[in-house]
Amino acid sequence: VYDEDCQWTIQVNRLQKLIDRLEQKEIRMEPVEEEVLESKSHILIVQRQLSVLEEELEEFRLALRQYMDCACIQTGCLHIAVQRLANESRFILYEFWEHNNVWKNHLQTNYSKTFQRGNVDFLETPETITTMLVPASWWVLNNN
Repeated sequence: VYDEDCQWTIQVNRLQKLIDRLEQKEIRMEPVEEEVLESKSHILIVQRQLSVLEEELEEFRLALRQYMDCACIQTGCLHIAVQRLANESRFILYEFWEHNNVWKNHLQTNYSKTFQRGNVDFLETPETITTMLVPASWWVLNNN
């Protein structure tokens, strides 16, 4: 506990010194230069929220397992993770793809279409899909 307190004190003192220096300087804000990147320098994260009907839970789990097994071996699929929210039959699926085009091609595969069609029967409400591009360097740094 003493070491932890000491570390906090050191950090607070460093911040205080930084604030003191900034208060004494005239700060000029320079515009940030744009960084032009190729489309393949990002990875795509897809978040799918699925609210499953209670009576369809086991069938959904089987379909989800098959979907994940097929998707994980596809070229361009970096990782897939699934969470089930406690005390709910709601799942959140996280898919990491090399880039947007790979994911779009994946959506046209038979196993993906089968999973989508099955979801019509399994889900309480339509699934919610959110996508986000992150720098590919982030993936490399966090997975080494």
